[in-house]
Amino acid sequence: MRAGFFEKDVTPPVGAYLAGYPSRNEPSQGADDPLYLRIVALEDDAGERLVLVTADLLKFPRDMAWRTKVWCQRTHGLRSPLVIVNLSHTHSAPALFLQRCYPQWPLNLDYVNALEQSIRDGISAALADLRPMRVQYGLHQAHFGISRRLPQPENGGRVVLSPNPDGYYDPDLPVFTFSEGDELKAVLYSYACHPTSKATLNISADWPGLVSRGLKQELGDDVLTFFVQGAGASIMPRCPQRDGQEEYERYWRAAAGDIAAFVGSATMRAVDLQLHGLEKEFELPYDLTRVPSEEALLELANPAESPVPAAFRPANRSILRQWARDLLEQVRTDSVATGFRMHLGKVRLTDSLQLFTLSGEVTAEVGRLVKDLYPERQTLFFGYCSYTDAYIPTAAMLPEGGHEALGSVFFHDRPAPFTAEIDEILKREVLSLRV
Repeated sequence: MRAGFFEKDVTPPVGAYLAGYPSRNEPSQGADDPLYLRIVALEDDAGERLVLVTADLLKFPRDMAWRTKVWCQRTHGLRSPLVIVNLSHTHSAPALFLQRCYPQWPLNLDYVNALEQSIRDGISAALADLRPMRVQYGLHQAHFGISRRLPQPENGGRVVLSPNPDGYYDPDLPVFTFSEGDELKAVLYSYACHPTSKATLNISADWPGLVSRGLKQELGDDVLTFFVQGAGASIMPRCPQRDGQEEYERYWRAAAGDIAAFVGSATMRAVDLQLHGLEKEFELPYDLTRVPSEEALLELANPAESPVPAAFRPANRSILRQWARDLLEQVRTDSVATGFRMHLGKVRLTDSLQLFTLSGEVTAEVGRLVKDLYPERQTLFFGYCSYTDAYIPTAAMLPEGGHEALGSVFFHDRPAPFTAEIDEILKREVLSLRV
């Protein structure tokens, strides 16, 4: 088994505009910590190779994901299903593509172009760095995520975006370590939780950056730390920065210490990776019966500052107005999209360990749905892979509303929520990939 690594600071200059929160309309004012591009290359004993690209960034452009896969195949002979791009989804990073609902987020094309070149250079460097490694794996549990879907019984059960101690979160925290002889070289872990513990105008990797720093303090400054986002779309951190800087840093330092202790535990077991992957694209259909009438869209598109109708909350007025104007033009030209195109990947890691990757901001409940399809095998799940321009809820969330099921439709320029068949479609497509 061989592994190679690459790491590069890709922090934009202070003054770059940050994406992640619609209210931001000023440039960044500082940097709390750096943003990193980190890449792992793996090669099993049969010569099959896998590349995992991770970065402290918000959303990956769909076209760049496709170009990266094509470039890897043509330049390095890498099979597309074994090229995985995953972003941490920190909300304190620059935008990488234009979003119609956020016209105040200017795009720095020089930064985007430099990032794409860095990814290519980094993949080449990680592959050139391949050397014999001992790989260990263990499944840890962590509890620093909390559901952000809070039902309001007094409001007919309508869900709002707020901490819900009784809601579902996924405690799974898979960990891989890579050692050269007896020397620990890298740690890779995954967890499902939005990096939204900060909402300032400062650049930051958010909580994954603090955990990375804590892991280095525990394990050594030369140890590379890789974070992979799971199905975190419906999960927020339990400890936001507003609780006070000292308590905030102490909380995440303790989280890092817990992971570091697990890395050194007897639970970690050597694994002999046997890599094989498949991928496909499929469509999740929209419920087009919920597209508003032309009359309703005209009213929503009105430039007047009228209140947001209850049926369209939690969207704010400016985002809802732009959504209605775009959708009106699609209705007029008979070009309303019928569904969202998803990317699904499956990688066999060993005979008993497998990985699924899915595009979109995948809710924790969907991640669990996928993992529960395989009770006989340990299944890992990475969300936020390739591109992230839609939230992926479960069928049960659709009548409840909330940001994941309804509000994000307006943010992500979708004509309507998904159909109630979403669970069955996801199950069918996941089960269709047989490695």
